[in-house]
Amino acid sequence: MLLRAVRRLASAPGFRRLTSIASLLRLSYALRASLVRERARFVRNELRVGATTATYRLRGSTVAVAIRHHTGDVMVLDEIFSQDEYEPPPGVELPKVESAVDLGANIGLFGAWLLGGYPKARLLAYEADPGNAAVHRLTIETNGLSEQWRLVEAFAGTRAGVTSFAAGQHAVSREGEGIEVPVVDVLPELTDADLVKIDIEGAEWPILADPRFRELRAQVVVLEYHAEGSPGPDPAAEAEKALAAAGYAVVDAGRKPAFGAGILWGLRA
Repeated sequence: MLLRAVRRLASAPGFRRLTSIASLLRLSYALRASLVRERARFVRNELRVGATTATYRLRGSTVAVAIRHHTGDVMVLDEIFSQDEYEPPPGVELPKVESAVDLGANIGLFGAWLLGGYPKARLLAYEADPGNAAVHRLTIETNGLSEQWRLVEAFAGTRAGVTSFAAGQHAVSREGEGIEVPVVDVLPELTDADLVKIDIEGAEWPILADPRFRELRAQVVVLEYHAEGSPGPDPAAEAEKALAAAGYAVVDAGRKPAFGAGILWGLRA
C-alpha cells in the first residue's frame, strides 16, 4: 500500500520535481526494502553515502537477487516484484514452463521471478551490458544455479557478428560510439523454449521480422516493444501484427507512454 502511494505521488506534477532531490530519492528507493527479507540491511545500503552491490533473499521466494544500490536496479526490482510487471494478465494462465529464454536479461530479476514460480525450469539469458551481466552472474552464483541458469554475455540478434553497443541502454549505438560486443543469432535458441521473454530496447524489431520467428513453438512470448526502431508509427500495432503473424493470440498487458513502450503477451491457442 505504501509503495503504491509513493508511486502515485511521484507521478503527480507537483511532486515529480522532488525526485531530483537525492536524499528524497534515496528514501523512496529504501522503501523497496519491503520486497526482500533483509529489510534493515537493504535500507542501510540504500541510505549510505557510497554505492554498493548486495544480495538479498526475495520475500515469499526461495530465490536471492543481487542489487546495485543507488541505481535503477531498485526500480526494476519494484516493477517486477511490487508492480507485478510479468504476472500474467487476467484470464491468462501460464502453462508448465520447463525451458525459457530471456532476451535483454539485465541483472537477472526476470529470471529470479521465473524460477521463483518454476524452480526446475531451465533458463537461458542474454545480456550485452557488461555491468549488468556481472550483477546477473552474482545472482546466479548466489543461488547455486549455474547448471540450470545460463547467461550469455552478447547482444541478441539475427546473425552472428559484432556491434557497437550503448552500455546501460540495450541499444545499438551509432557507428564509432559505445563499446563493441558480440552478436549472437538467437533464433535457433528460441525454437524449442516454452516461454520467451523479449525486452531489448528497440532491438526486438529485426527478430520479430525474421521469418524464423514465425516458426517458434513457444507457448508464451512476453514482449516489451519500443518505439525505437519500430517499422511503423504505432509500435503497439506493429508488435501485435508480428505476434499474430507468428500464430499468437495477443493480450495487451499495459502501455508505458512516457517511454514509448508497452508489454504484450503472445499465447498459443
